[in-house]
Amino acid sequence: MKDFLEWSIGRLSQAGFDSPRMEAEVLFSGALKVGREEIFLRPERVLTEPEKNTLRSFVERRVLREPVAYILRTKEFWSLDFTITPEVLIPRPETEILVGTLLSLNTKKQDELSFRLLDIGTGSGVIAVVAAKEIPNCQVTATDYFPSVLTVAKLNSERHGVSDKIHFVKSNIFSHLPKVLYDCIVSNPPYVKTSNLNDLVSDVIDFEPRGALDGEDDGLGFYKRIIPNALNYLKKGGVIILEIGETQANAVTGLFHSTGHYEKINVVQDYSGYDRVVFARKKTNAYG
Repeated sequence: MKDFLEWSIGRLSQAGFDSPRMEAEVLFSGALKVGREEIFLRPERVLTEPEKNTLRSFVERRVLREPVAYILRTKEFWSLDFTITPEVLIPRPETEILVGTLLSLNTKKQDELSFRLLDIGTGSGVIAVVAAKEIPNCQVTATDYFPSVLTVAKLNSERHGVSDKIHFVKSNIFSHLPKVLYDCIVSNPPYVKTSNLNDLVSDVIDFEPRGALDGEDDGLGFYKRIIPNALNYLKKGGVIILEIGETQANAVTGLFHSTGHYEKINVVQDYSGYDRVVFARKKTNAYG
């Protein structure tokens, strides 16, 4: 194994990766279904021909900048492993800020009535699944426009034993939802300006679904549709929590203020100190 690992490191180094050894070790760990420590502990391990073929394929795919999550078909989020395919956006650590905000704002007790949550644009289902696992009385409606995406999200709900707590709906934002009032609405919508898409690194723009990235001309297209229309689906006093791009806090909070029906509008920063989440409550005297 040692010789093959060294070849992989050299191949990735030639391709310009900053941390070729780490990249190679992650690919080896995923391909061989072992912890990275075993790579060090058993350098003498003899690889089978199928293992060599798989590893060679993984390295060459990574050389072409295909994301590791798509190569290995898995990504960790909230200390859980999720199935990831090219149909869905790869979960980012920043989205854990949204989940943490959701959990901190959930004040219902375990023995109280069900906590109804709407997850708009569920993607791989990470937000819905974590909420269903972490909030005992949570019932989630998770939407996405693409059936192939919902298939991945359903698979992850089954993988983590919460499929009975999540109802998946094919919907373009609110288009196919029944008029049910939710305690909370969450979304990590596309928020990259269309003109900035080609500025993204090739790992992202060449492989991840464009529809999950493209926030239209000003990057605010989805917020402009979600924020006012959410009032029809949110209980009075209910909370809406949205992930945002790092420069969008003022614009998104402005959209909340402009409706006149939200209060306690707040911005939460991510681990790097950038604005990452905006949340607000529907006023108790608002319509709906």
